[in-house]
Amino acid sequence: MEIKENNKSSVSEFIKRPVPSQEEVEEFNEAIEDEVREDEIEESLTEIYQNEAGDKVNVKKLDIKKRQGLGFWLLRLVFTMAVLLGIGYGVYYFIFQSGSDATAIEFSIIGEENITAGEEFFYLIKYENNSNVLIKDIRVELNYPENYVFLDSSPLGEEYKYKNDAGEEETKRRNNVFLMGSLAPRGQGEIKIKGKLVDEKDSENIIIAKITYMPENFSSEFKKEISLVTTIKAIGIDFDLEYSSAVLVGEDNAILVNVKTEEDNFLNTIRLSIETPENLEIISVAPELKAEEEAEQQFRVENIKGHIWEISGFNEDPKIDDQLEIKYKFTDKKEPKENINLMFFTFEDDQKERQFFEKVLEVEVMKSDLNLTMIINGSANDKGVNFGDILNYSIAYVNKGETSMKDIVIMAVLESDFLDWSTLDNNFESRAKGNTITWSEAEIENLHELEVGEEGIIDFSIKVKDFSESDLGKNFQVKSYAQYSISNIEEVTDGEDEEIDNRSNTIINKINSDLTLRGEVRYFSADNIPVGNGPIPPKVGETTSFKVYWTLTNNLHELREAQVLVKLPDYVKWDNKNRTSVGTIKYDASNREVIWQIGRLPITVYRADAEFNISITPTESDKNKIMVLLPGAIITATDSETQEIISQTINAKTTKLEDDEIANMSRDGRVE
Repeated sequence: MEIKENNKSSVSEFIKRPVPSQEEVEEFNEAIEDEVREDEIEESLTEIYQNEAGDKVNVKKLDIKKRQGLGFWLLRLVFTMAVLLGIGYGVYYFIFQSGSDATAIEFSIIGEENITAGEEFFYLIKYENNSNVLIKDIRVELNYPENYVFLDSSPLGEEYKYKNDAGEEETKRRNNVFLMGSLAPRGQGEIKIKGKLVDEKDSENIIIAKITYMPENFSSEFKKEISLVTTIKAIGIDFDLEYSSAVLVGEDNAILVNVKTEEDNFLNTIRLSIETPENLEIISVAPELKAEEEAEQQFRVENIKGHIWEISGFNEDPKIDDQLEIKYKFTDKKEPKENINLMFFTFEDDQKERQFFEKVLEVEVMKSDLNLTMIINGSANDKGVNFGDILNYSIAYVNKGETSMKDIVIMAVLESDFLDWSTLDNNFESRAKGNTITWSEAEIENLHELEVGEEGIIDFSIKVKDFSESDLGKNFQVKSYAQYSISNIEEVTDGEDEEIDNRSNTIINKINSDLTLRGEVRYFSADNIPVGNGPIPPKVGETTSFKVYWTLTNNLHELREAQVLVKLPDYVKWDNKNRTSVGTIKYDASNREVIWQIGRLPITVYRADAEFNISITPTESDKNKIMVLLPGAIITATDSETQEIISQTINAKTTKLEDDEIANMSRDGRVE
């Protein structure tokens, strides 16, 4: 048996081992420190090469993250500050301002924007407290338009005390100041005011409203101001004046005021004030009525004082269409031209005059021993005429001097581009040169010597040319006057010379617009397409329908109140199917009238069209007859430039279908 040696150490063995030196101990410590340092480095590297989940990352793949720029950080800073400010303001408003905004008061005016003069209407002043606090000491003050007439209000205005002429204390109300007390949070209030406006057409009238109040949580007063504009769209009464632009000293003259009430008229009593120069005498102001109408006076005229007249009765007859005649004369000549000012106004209970129409007339004043008066178509005043009209002239002459006059030459001066001189016709021989017609003793015997008070009349006529499109741009008027010279001096002086006293009155005839209506009744359209139905020519017992076409043209002036009217025969049936380019067509069954209501027609609308259907069913008594389908239609309109009513009647239309070439090609229009 083999005995193995035991490796356990013993004291003797330990003692036998040598003790390490100091150098060996230092080397051993350095080795331990190096091992610890390597472990720390390995642990640090492990952390670097691990992701957030603790897994190792692939260091061979490089992911580069983009670095944010300066702009990004600035925007982020601004956004952060805005959010913080918003939060701060919200906290402040919630704590200090919520429901207590002193400006949270809504204030408004509701009223009519367009009215007729004298028409009653309401202003509604509304205010609302949109805050959560009580507002107190509410005061509303109104500044009415200058020509506003206050009638009533709810509530009533502020009361105030004053002393009358006797020294006694009385109470009155201010119709423009309203003390409304307090208003609870979210409460509402209103003031309703009734009144009317009287002013000139197209005038703009402004009402201004101001509200003052004090919120319960404030010690200062707040105010708001608003306004509303109301326009006078119409007066309700139309005034059209006729007068002579030149008058003779000592001769009676007249201003004719055509007075016509419109559909909506709210003026019953008006006043007329006439301002005149000292050398003008008002003879009378009265309605100008025809003999048969004298018992049916439409309005009344009364002199109130001086040159003021009251005109009343407009509400008694809603369709007044008459004339007011103002007769006057100049007693002397002080200026070559004088002004006559006509002013129409109302006089309300507040003793205030409110003017709604004014017209200043400029007249030329002449003083002469030989008085010449020119009349055209029965009038010495300016009037409108139509293309194609015949102008009938009369020149009245009379010696108003103190001695006889010898070798007189009388001339008529007619200034216009629209006179057809080939149509000149007169009761005496005359000499025409340029735009002047001359008479002397060679043509009129008593012009050799005209005794004091002796008089005579020269009549002649001339035609106005028809309109042509080449005339556009010309002066559409005829200016006419007469003048005289002595000793056969046939010289026409300047008609604009203010110092001329040898002339008659001057008449300016403005030419009305070239309004034309054309009517057609067709079975086939202009494109040869059937627009009618039934037998043609018509047959007894069978119905035939036709299409009616109306076309109007207008180039020169704007028109108003334009309409076309025709009355259907009893046997013609209205079949409707109407169409218009402007306005509307309606059928008045009670009067059997077809009315094309156009109204205003500006010059930009130079053509307008309308069409509708009619039909007939002939009876045995109509056999072998040509039947009238449409009597002559009438078009009427008011020329806005000349203020004249234009009227035209076109020819009647029959079953011959005069305007339909295909339908009347082989037929005479007789009923079969």
